[in-house]
Amino acid sequence: MPQSLVISNGNLLANFDEHLQMRDFYYPYVGDENHTMFGHVHRVGVWVDGQFAWLDSGEWKFDIRYHKDTLVGNSTARHERLGIKLRFEDFVYTTHDILFRKVTIENLREEKRLIKIFFSHDFFLYGDKIQDTAQYEPDLNAVLHYRKKRYFLIDGQWEDSGKGMAQFATGKSHFGDKQGTYYDASDDGILGGNPIEQGSVDSTVGFEADFSGYEQKVLFLWVAVGKNYKDVLINDNRVEELGAERIYEHTSDYWKEWSRKGHAICIGVSENAEELFYRSLLIIRSQIDNRGAIIASTDSDIMKFNRDTYTYMWPRDGAFVATALSRTKYFEIVRNFLLFCDKLITEDGYLLHKYTPGGSLGSSWHPKWKHGKKQLPIQEDESALILVALQEYYRYSETLEVVQKLFNSTVLKIGRFLVHFVDEKTGLPLPTYDLWEEQRGVFSYTGACTYAGLEAAANLSKWTGHYHDEKIFREAARKMKSALLNHLYSEEHNRFLKKVELRDGVIVAEDPTVDASLAFVWDMGLLPADDPKIISTMETIQKELRVQTEVGGIARYSGDFYQRDWNHQYSAEVPGNPWIITTLWVANWKIALARKTEDLQEAREIIEWVASKASTAGLLPEQINPFNNKPLSVAPLTWSHSTFVDTVLRYSEKYQALKHS
Repeated sequence: MPQSLVISNGNLLANFDEHLQMRDFYYPYVGDENHTMFGHVHRVGVWVDGQFAWLDSGEWKFDIRYHKDTLVGNSTARHERLGIKLRFEDFVYTTHDILFRKVTIENLREEKRLIKIFFSHDFFLYGDKIQDTAQYEPDLNAVLHYRKKRYFLIDGQWEDSGKGMAQFATGKSHFGDKQGTYYDASDDGILGGNPIEQGSVDSTVGFEADFSGYEQKVLFLWVAVGKNYKDVLINDNRVEELGAERIYEHTSDYWKEWSRKGHAICIGVSENAEELFYRSLLIIRSQIDNRGAIIASTDSDIMKFNRDTYTYMWPRDGAFVATALSRTKYFEIVRNFLLFCDKLITEDGYLLHKYTPGGSLGSSWHPKWKHGKKQLPIQEDESALILVALQEYYRYSETLEVVQKLFNSTVLKIGRFLVHFVDEKTGLPLPTYDLWEEQRGVFSYTGACTYAGLEAAANLSKWTGHYHDEKIFREAARKMKSALLNHLYSEEHNRFLKKVELRDGVIVAEDPTVDASLAFVWDMGLLPADDPKIISTMETIQKELRVQTEVGGIARYSGDFYQRDWNHQYSAEVPGNPWIITTLWVANWKIALARKTEDLQEAREIIEWVASKASTAGLLPEQINPFNNKPLSVAPLTWSHSTFVDTVLRYSEKYQALKHS
């Protein structure tokens, strides 16, 4: 199930589910070291009038959102039988690694009542449950979880009285028949008060207050995070020094300023689409580690499919995200990403499949040995697109120093690799894996990205005064373009092929599958959008890959099995699940073709279609179920949000240009 809310400061990130329970807790990297095991939650429950209900009991009604232009939640949970309403304003402090849950508790009855609220924390430090300790800290009236260099201090207080925890318990969980201390709370609303436990542990803390009829009170719970005891004391003291409400205001004000600082203007789109544009920028930022890694998605629920996640930096995804951020003038983030990638380039000049936020090589399914032969386990576009991202960074920032700094280690290394990684007979790129990481061959998409990478290398060389290198890269780009037009455009099909297979310099097979990634043949500049070869290719994509249910959208390719809903029959009318990014690629082409404002109508409709697929909080998934309109795979997907930002920018720029022409 895709996540419903994400909050982050670039070091500490938390995801919450549809019941406002914390499902993921990443520290010290965004996307690495999830201290909540897949399938487990940190529960919240309420006791009143001798009755108890956890948030996932099925009796609560939720409305999950953010405060406008912030990464501060603004969600409600209402329980009619208990007569209780909770308002959660969740956030991570921007300058200190502290997670806050600001909870406004409202008594919906006229009688005076004692209300108790419980927070259970079921941490899996370093991703498992061994050698952990949970203990009560009497000097702080707080509970500490720790192991090695991970310390999590749970504290809180009522805003009006300043009173802290009324109850606590530490205990065993997920060991033998021990399920956790949350059972203790739900039994009678009273925690046992065990002060320490070691091994496979959890804890629950309780707060309580008397409420008059229809009264509201505000409670702050926070988790101060650090690598040692001193760190968490410093963070906890920061709350004592400033006050939780002031930290809440600081965090909210920071994000409001951040979300508008790029001064990107949305013109010609609906208010709903404009709001999603700014929300997307914030969601993108939440998925980026402060050390530069742009993470595909921190939603861990994808674990149920293959026991792995999207919590990696794919150079391709990162390059596309970075390009959108350059266009919205978030240059520092892009700079950090480019410097991060610079450290990952091999001596031979390419990047591998994917990486952890800390820069280690990520898991992969691309072999070095297949069919009795060695092969390079890469996707060439992932290297080429780094050069495109660097080019766009300079075009928008005009910061030549970064280009100069990265010229030898990024531009020359990747550029020279692209020049030499070519089949001598055909001039095509040598075989690598495709955009979707499923097939190996020579793809139109990969070739177009390679061409764009070579052109970017030539431009970057020119801008830094390396004219000899510019000439080499420009000539290589010219030859690449010629090879792609000669071998990957099919006169028979009147469009570009998905791929060809090479054997000893000879094309032995052609794959005419209609694939949405063919949109990049024009978007990478190989041919203009109005070239007849592009028009025929893009029209075929729209005809063959459009999902003809009420859901709509564009599939990746016909017969796509990834995340397929096996309860339904796919067909020519439903060639696969619609993806956010593939549908927006069609909008980009429509925008490029537009010659008058009326021509933008189809692109505008696609933008509105995407906006309609966002959750109430504004999170976009990777895919949509074509039969029931529900989100599929991960949410949020960073690439979905960055593509939406990119498309809206293109639309706004074209709308303004046509309106004033």
